[in-house]
Amino acid sequence: MDHHLPPRLPSGLVWRGRLVEALDVGVRRAVTLICAGPGWGKTVLTATWATARSLSGPVAWLTLDERHDDPYTFWADLNRSLSAAGVTVPGDGSDARRAFGAAVTAADGPVVVVLDDLHGVADPRVLNSLAGLLGATPKRLRFVLLGRREPDLLLHRLRMSGDLTEIHAADLAFSLEEAAELLSLRGRALPPEHLAALVRRAEGWGAGLRLAADTANGGEAAVGEYLTREVLDAQPAEIRAFLLRTSLPDRICGDLADALTEGAGGHRMLERLVRDRLFLEPAGGRWFRYHPMVRAALRHRLGELWPDVPGRLHRAAARWHAGQGDALTALTHAVDAEDWNLVAALVVERGVPLYTSADRPQFLDLLGRIPPALLPTSPEMAVCAVILSFARGELAAVPRRTAHARALLAQRPASPLRAQIETALAVLETGAVIRWHGDMPHLANASTALLAQLSRLTWEEAPALLQYRAAALNNKGVAWLWTGRLDHADRYLWAAATAARTAGTPYIEVNAFAMLACLAFLQGSPGEAEEHAQAAIALAGRIDAEHRATAAPAYLARALIEAERGREPEAEAALRQALHALGEVPEAAMSVLAGLVRVRLTLDRGETAGARTLLAQIRAEAGPPMVAPFADRLIALAGAEIRLASGDASGVLIRYAGQSDLIAAEQVCLARAYLATGNLTAAEPLLARVRGGADRIAAVGAWLLSALAADTQGRSAVASEALARALAAAEPERIRRPFRRYDAHRVLVLAERQQWLTELRGPAGDGVLGEITGEIPMLGAGQAAGPLSERELDVLQYLPTVLTAGEIAVNLSISVNTVKAHMRSIYRKLGAGRRREAVVLARQAGLL
Repeated sequence: MDHHLPPRLPSGLVWRGRLVEALDVGVRRAVTLICAGPGWGKTVLTATWATARSLSGPVAWLTLDERHDDPYTFWADLNRSLSAAGVTVPGDGSDARRAFGAAVTAADGPVVVVLDDLHGVADPRVLNSLAGLLGATPKRLRFVLLGRREPDLLLHRLRMSGDLTEIHAADLAFSLEEAAELLSLRGRALPPEHLAALVRRAEGWGAGLRLAADTANGGEAAVGEYLTREVLDAQPAEIRAFLLRTSLPDRICGDLADALTEGAGGHRMLERLVRDRLFLEPAGGRWFRYHPMVRAALRHRLGELWPDVPGRLHRAAARWHAGQGDALTALTHAVDAEDWNLVAALVVERGVPLYTSADRPQFLDLLGRIPPALLPTSPEMAVCAVILSFARGELAAVPRRTAHARALLAQRPASPLRAQIETALAVLETGAVIRWHGDMPHLANASTALLAQLSRLTWEEAPALLQYRAAALNNKGVAWLWTGRLDHADRYLWAAATAARTAGTPYIEVNAFAMLACLAFLQGSPGEAEEHAQAAIALAGRIDAEHRATAAPAYLARALIEAERGREPEAEAALRQALHALGEVPEAAMSVLAGLVRVRLTLDRGETAGARTLLAQIRAEAGPPMVAPFADRLIALAGAEIRLASGDASGVLIRYAGQSDLIAAEQVCLARAYLATGNLTAAEPLLARVRGGADRIAAVGAWLLSALAADTQGRSAVASEALARALAAAEPERIRRPFRRYDAHRVLVLAERQQWLTELRGPAGDGVLGEITGEIPMLGAGQAAGPLSERELDVLQYLPTVLTAGEIAVNLSISVNTVKAHMRSIYRKLGAGRRREAVVLARQAGLL
């Protein structure tokens, strides 16, 4: 190789115009620095550019090596490079540096000097003389410096003055298009997704891409040979060992490097490797990372040289990460080491929180690699078996495996480790056994006992103390909900959500907000329920848990909300999402709630018999293990609604009459039964209590029933006022269901009369009232659309009156639906948005 000429360009060269242009721009300044590790294409790029530029002026090229650690050799060879580029060098060679300056000054135009492999020069005399020249570069002279690390040439001064152009590895990285061309020139073509994966793995590293293109195994062995030849063999033994040992983790920091090398000064060594561009780069904070292909090759080389070392290093990394509180990474290294006792110990220490974290899928994958034969052999392993059974839906096996773990644990003497195992089992049993089977009083007691137990533990005794507490608070909140202590449930679920966020267990936070959504709806606040459901689903989406059981209550709450708002398709869709999230073996209480949603939607479709059949299935499938008094009340309430829809008001009176602790929804149901049997006197006190209560859904129903009762008594003004109160209460929460469920025909008559009265008083919104009467077009007013028909003119004459659509139908001897159709057509043709506006426009047009 001639050191005074650019190297021969390889075959299959990709023309990289963006970088050639960057060099063209760069040589307008004093110095261009191209700095990157081996294989990034520094030399090929510059040689390509130099060849293309040769017609524009001389480009002197000098490839440096250890011989140039001598000032005379350096400057003499640099002059030879000038001569090879066609620049005349004067003098007898006694002062090579002075001759170099004279040659550049006498040149006809700008001279570019390329110094390749500048990292090979370390002599301070050479570097200082070159730095002095760079500090006062002649106007005709441009330097292009190529090296694996930044040379000690005081380049910061050039940066500050704007005389330095820099090109680094990120700039040299191959783009997708460039990589596709490179592989094509080597006779390989990859599908777009495979090409993108290769470029991501190589991170644009040219040598890695070429080696992958030229080998059948994806380049791993070839990369290893390249690194051994170009990097490892050139390093001292200390650095070679450091590179190999610290390549094992995906990320490395100084302290971890010290643990893996059993030495000190790891951080300084990592910074040195970054400066030397040895495929290491900062990864944020104190962390560094190797290039992925390089890391894989170094790991392979490590196993070849020292087969027993990787296992020891994985164990050391596992213990170090465990000490830092990074449980998942610690478990990953322990599994890679196949140290199953260490794996089990880490699971006992921090496994349960991992199960309720965003890392759950990776955690379960690691647990799945434990040899099954080991799972029954120790209490720690038995804890792993319980978690796996629960995660896989093998719920029947969970109590048995929990009992087996306790039996094994009984043989252990008292110790901090035994206390850790007992705590982990208590947390698992509370959530995976008691809550799942639905014994809510037992869940409340067990959660209370667990919280008391946790309060006595220290951080050393229970590293997962915060996570365990969040789980226990959430379970206790769920228990209070299903035992009917709703105020207690609200406090504990909020505490659980806050504790889960602090502890970093988003699965628990999702479930807490999802249960708060259910609670808010059951307390009659659909707007608040919607906010909680949205929060739960949004958080679940961020941790890829929107299809997990933890989010299912949020979808059930959303289904109930949509049903209450009369949006059946949306309610059905939310129910399907909930059932998918619950899986094949849902927890008992959630199964009941899902069943009640199905009953409600079936009943709203008018399928009373179907709703009754579904309700019977809920009771049968709940089974004796479930003890949930509030769920029983909801089942009974659904049964009462079915009875009322079937005309069996007496059955509802038998169920509820005489009870003093009825919730608002039950009081409304009982009032409906009284009204159906004509006992208005008994209904009124019930309705009065609910009308002023906090349950907004029940309040809407109570006001509506009061309006119907007043109408029955011929008290039109009272009925109108009560209906107005019902509409006012319904609108903020968009509650629609009571208007459809409570004697829909009479509600329609009242609503039509109310609409006219509202219009007489002034403009009003097209909310609940407009939806009930069907007289207000969905899209509002538009342009006039043609003359009215004869029948439409007949209907128009009645619009200024106080007659309802039904009464107009009687007068014209047509159906009420026909009248409403004509009214909508009149509105459309007149360009009106409501009845009052149609009257005004008709008068202006001379039609009235």
